[in-house]
Amino acid sequence: MLSRLTRPTALTAVSLCALAVLTACGDDSPEGETASGFDAVEVSGPVGEVPEVDWSAMLEPGETEAQVVEEGDGAVIEDGDKVLTNLAISNDFGQDISFDTYSDQGVLLEVGSEAEPAQVVDLMTQLVKDEIEPGTTTVGTRVAIVADAEEEFGDLALNLSSLGIGNEDGFVLVADFEAVALDGPEGKTRPAPAWAPEIVQEKGKPTALDSSGLPEPDPKATELGKAVLVEGTGPVVEKGQQIVANYIGQVYGAKKPFDSGYARPDPAIFEIGTGAVVKGWDQGLVGEKVGSRVLLEIPPKLGYGKKGQGEDIPGDSTLYFVVDILAAA
Repeated sequence: MLSRLTRPTALTAVSLCALAVLTACGDDSPEGETASGFDAVEVSGPVGEVPEVDWSAMLEPGETEAQVVEEGDGAVIEDGDKVLTNLAISNDFGQDISFDTYSDQGVLLEVGSEAEPAQVVDLMTQLVKDEIEPGTTTVGTRVAIVADAEEEFGDLALNLSSLGIGNEDGFVLVADFEAVALDGPEGKTRPAPAWAPEIVQEKGKPTALDSSGLPEPDPKATELGKAVLVEGTGPVVEKGQQIVANYIGQVYGAKKPFDSGYARPDPAIFEIGTGAVVKGWDQGLVGEKVGSRVLLEIPPKLGYGKKGQGEDIPGDSTLYFVVDILAAA
């Protein structure tokens, strides 16, 4: 139920099989000067922001090349780490940024893992993962990869139009390694307040929020209830950042959660403080530290209001969330 919290990332969710019949969209590229590898394109700009890409020529078909544009000074990335990464793509035909994740949701790359690509963006993330050297690559590093779509992906290049790449285009893929996500909350544990629901756990993971026995919250309340159950020691979450989070959400009095990130293989990524999520999240998580576990009591005014959301969240519902902040950048 992530779509109830944030905008769906439609471009990255397109399946490869659904696009397999697309036709070439780079066939009409104008003839002009060509160059090989990074002689054709230059990448600049600060890490953490959409890169500046300057094409001086069309890319000659050839082997895929990669280079470190800037080496970070953050933590060393190890095998098995999950790395919050932002991507940007530009092709040599349009020569602008045709796809990026900086203004919405980045991707979480698990170092050393291999899987068959299921979505178009998976083709790109695998290229990026191949450039991470466990024990050497550091957080804050920017890498750039130049490739010819047809030579790198063969027939799968027909799928790349959703990323702004024609099947005969050359392209540059830029990746910023922004943060390594924690496995769970880390810090000093604090007692829950009297108003808090009981956190039901199984194998150390929250599975439900039991509010039975608690007085019914006032649906006209305007104040957010917040308790930091684990006070993290990481950096402070700032407005406009992307956070990596595990969470569970349940309506007051409900018998089961309406959503649980803990039930999925990977935590979710959200932009915080900008209206991409419910107001209660924006108010409650900005200013907290990475590693924290935060309990939120969200009145309807800061949640889904009088209309509610679908069958699981009736109008005027008070929402309870437990959120583990695992990374921010």
